Amino acid sequence: MSLRRSSPMAANRPPHVQRNPVMVIAGIVLVLAGALTSVGIYSHLGQTQEVIVIVSPVARGEQIHRADLMTAHVGFDPLLTPVPSSHLNQIVGQYATSDLVPGTFLTKDSVGERVSPVVGQAEIGVALMAGQYPDDGLLPGDRVLLVAVPERSDLTTAPLGYTGVLVSLSAPQGNTMITATVLVGAADAPQLAALSASNRLALVLASRER
Repeated sequence: MSLRRSSPMAANRPPHVQRNPVMVIAGIVLVLAGALTSVGIYSHLGQTQEVIVIVSPVARGEQIHRADLMTAHVGFDPLLTPVPSSHLNQIVGQYATSDLVPGTFLTKDSVGERVSPVVGQAEIGVALMAGQYPDDGLLPGDRVLLVAVPERSDLTTAPLGYTGVLVSLSAPQGNTMITATVLVGAADAPQLAALSASNRLALVLASRER
């Protein structure tokens, strides 16, 4: 009886693996997409953009002036939305919708137009002397209470209070008098204007929620 000897080459030959052409193409596409993404990120990291930066503190509700701003080049970040320097002239004259801190760049959400009173509201000007307002620093946006001071001959009457929101505030003058613009209910405006004209109003800070 004769025995057939198998060829050593046939015994060591690895099993044939059939590759799916679709999977091969999909793998190539994924590799190329990853490479393009890496190139895109790398190119963005090397880019800079000129944006608007805050150099002076601006409280919420205050008007933004040219001296409060400057431009600077910062690295590109697609997650950030700074206002480009080309919009500088458009930003000047607008109002801060939040407290602006020096050293930070300006975003679109931090500025806006001054909102006029809507139906049912009115703005009044109130002249206040020292002792008629808190001197620890009022800020636009503060919720305030305007208190009607009774006549000297009628100190037993409970004072009336009118709620409002501080819109703007003048710097104290030599005699420490300030002028406050307050947003109040339209129905209360005539009475409050008359009380202010007769120097019978005091302003109380009610809330400073931001």
